[in-house]
Amino acid sequence: MKKRQYVSAALACLLAVSLTAGCSSSESNSTSAAGDTKESASKAETKAGETVAEDQKQEPVTLRFSWWGGDARHEATLKVIKQFEEKYPWITIEPEYSAFDGYNEKKMTEFASGTAPDIFQIETGSGPNYNENGVLYNLSETDIDFSNFDAKFLKDNGQFGTGSQYGVPVSQAGSAIIVNKTLADKIGIDLTKDYDWNQLIEWGEKVQEYDPETYLFSVNSRYATSFFMRAWCRQKTGKALIDSDLKLNMTEAQFEECFNFIKSLYDNKVFPPASYKAAYGESDQEDPNWIAGKYVGVLTYTSMADVLQAANPSAEYIAGNLPLAADRVSDGWYNDCSGYIGIYAKSQHPKEAAMFVNFFFNDEKAIETLGTVRSVPPTARAKEICEKSGSLNPLAKMAVETSLKYNGLSDSGKTTTSEVEAILKDAYDNIAYGAKTPADEAREIVQLLSDYIESQK
Repeated sequence: MKKRQYVSAALACLLAVSLTAGCSSSESNSTSAAGDTKESASKAETKAGETVAEDQKQEPVTLRFSWWGGDARHEATLKVIKQFEEKYPWITIEPEYSAFDGYNEKKMTEFASGTAPDIFQIETGSGPNYNENGVLYNLSETDIDFSNFDAKFLKDNGQFGTGSQYGVPVSQAGSAIIVNKTLADKIGIDLTKDYDWNQLIEWGEKVQEYDPETYLFSVNSRYATSFFMRAWCRQKTGKALIDSDLKLNMTEAQFEECFNFIKSLYDNKVFPPASYKAAYGESDQEDPNWIAGKYVGVLTYTSMADVLQAANPSAEYIAGNLPLAADRVSDGWYNDCSGYIGIYAKSQHPKEAAMFVNFFFNDEKAIETLGTVRSVPPTARAKEICEKSGSLNPLAKMAVETSLKYNGLSDSGKTTTSEVEAILKDAYDNIAYGAKTPADEAREIVQLLSDYIESQK
């Protein structure tokens, strides 16, 4: 872990040097104007996000766009890229897509070397850190049309406390439990009612009595780290694990309590063995046992609802309620977004990049094509378009509506930096694999988080 911290520190230093070094931006010859008619052929220089009359000559521009996701997201995004290129034939979008594993690490390396793509998807928890490091272009200085967004939603998602927009939220989203209702009904489990954390143990035992090869929940360790450790802290303290004042808000005793609970979930076979799930990473939909209907539910995010549903279409699915501690200070759970789209601060073509971002969020055909591959769309107009076209997945909509019931506050910031996420995930894995006792891990994580906090002062 200490080695990981040293590497993170080195990357941070390299990033700082890269950002302070001057980098000249070549101005695009684009002279587009948003909303211009085909008859208009104005030669005046235009702003980012604008459309160009057909008879104007344009210098070819190539942009790189990176994102993560599953096959459905990749296919829909590639279609939108093609739609954009057909409308703006002088602009080529080079797609760079993958699963989420390693995505943030790759971005940090690209930022440090100045080779990041022009446009990229941003993991929700990393947004504040990216902005703090100066790698995001100020989208408020472009002509991207934000009029379809709720102003408060934009303020809470993508401004990072600055008053300017640095990331466009791709959806409304939150934590979710997607339930195989067909199986839950057979066993007699009702996840639509309110329940506390300990109920998971009772239900897990009931599932094992029904079938020893079936489990209550499918769980991958990254999602579970957020689901248990961060949510546990928000419920018990009403605060982020590490707040903006660099204060650690969980004690060693509270960590030990949390770790004891996580251990009990594996000991009682509420979850399958961590070693089994590791083979599928965050792709729970690829787990043969999910496909075969061997889990009552899965701990995930609302953006994954349609993907998980498609993996086993023989079952009926619903969104379940989320667990609440009896002694909670706050519900802990909250709804924000599943990520952002941003533009690299050093992009050589910010105008054209903004044109694509504008198209991505405001073009009716693009909205319809994307549907709910990044969870429920972020604007009322987009929801209306998707409902009309039938592309708004009812399960994803139900999952978002469920997450909106809770009163928790977002803990994005210091709690969600790559360094802290690595510490939390290592701790979760140590408990899940039985590598350390809850007491030993509680002592170690407090020390590691304290060291991180000290390094930020």
